[in-house]
Amino acid sequence: MSASPKKCKVGFLWDYSMETFNFGKSHPVRVGRFQMVRDFIEQVELLTAENISILKPEPLSESLLERIHAPEYLDEVRRISRTGEGEIDIDTPGFRGIYENALITTGATVTGVKAILSGEVDHFYSPTGGFHHAKYAWGGGFCVFNDIAAAIYELKSQGFSRVLVLDLDVHHGNGTQEYFYNDPDVMIISFHEDPEWLYPHDGFITDIGSDEGLGLNINMPFPMDSGDAVYRYAFDNLIPSLVEFFEPDFIFLLPGYDAHYRDSMSHLTLTTDIIRYTSKWIHQAAHKWSQGKLGVISGGGYHPEAFLWCAGTVLSVISRTDYQPPSQEPPFEDDDETWNIVKRNVSRVQELVFPILGLEK
Repeated sequence: MSASPKKCKVGFLWDYSMETFNFGKSHPVRVGRFQMVRDFIEQVELLTAENISILKPEPLSESLLERIHAPEYLDEVRRISRTGEGEIDIDTPGFRGIYENALITTGATVTGVKAILSGEVDHFYSPTGGFHHAKYAWGGGFCVFNDIAAAIYELKSQGFSRVLVLDLDVHHGNGTQEYFYNDPDVMIISFHEDPEWLYPHDGFITDIGSDEGLGLNINMPFPMDSGDAVYRYAFDNLIPSLVEFFEPDFIFLLPGYDAHYRDSMSHLTLTTDIIRYTSKWIHQAAHKWSQGKLGVISGGGYHPEAFLWCAGTVLSVISRTDYQPPSQEPPFEDDDETWNIVKRNVSRVQELVFPILGLEK
């Protein structure tokens, strides 16, 4: 794989309007989350790098919003936003202004896409986004509007026809899968914890797309306690072949911060070492196949320190600047049972998907 340029222009999406939300003090997504990332990357001198600039997010346009969500659902979100009464779902409380805040946090991803297409930046990094649980007529899983769907529709309107979503968030992106399950223009690869144990309890190996999209929806579940070694094995045995087949013209990466061993919202045991490995690979892949067009959206991550370490790691990779997180010691290494399950799952993905795409194991 060819190396990326020495320095890439990276746009960091940031504005104080991202913080205009209030899910409640006990909710995992708390006020100050995005400010915390902005302050951290300034503290470790990433924000002052000459090739990293701040992009101000623009609200998602009404026309794009109405393309990705049902009128009835939008009316309900507007009602909740106006009155402050009701909820998007049991895990996603409503509040006054939720509609406007969701337009900004979702619009940040589309703003980043437009900045890449205009040549202003090579890549963008958003501390928010990755609202992959939101569906056409439903929100939940902390997600109101699906920014990935909106960004892909924006790209399609500009003539893009091979969009890759590498979703490494520990929770399966059930909403994004639903949008593009039969779409030949979109490949979604999701690495996530076994749906038997974790929300949203779907994303099975056998869910491989349908019709013209058959073989382009790839789900790789991991058993509890999976760590860096088995994760890298699965990545190396699946991702290169799939990406090389698809030759994407735009790539979205959800880096999977919530799979970190210090995150209490899941049961995997990854460190920033594998975060660096996967983001470095996909960064180089973007320069090989997509002319550098890469958008990174944070998605989950609910341990404050681990979230910041991961953010610093990924931003440093795509900007080719220096940052080294603290050394980390997961509680245990991958055991024989974990290895056996992961190897079996990788083989099953290959058996189901590779023949459809004309690939060899």
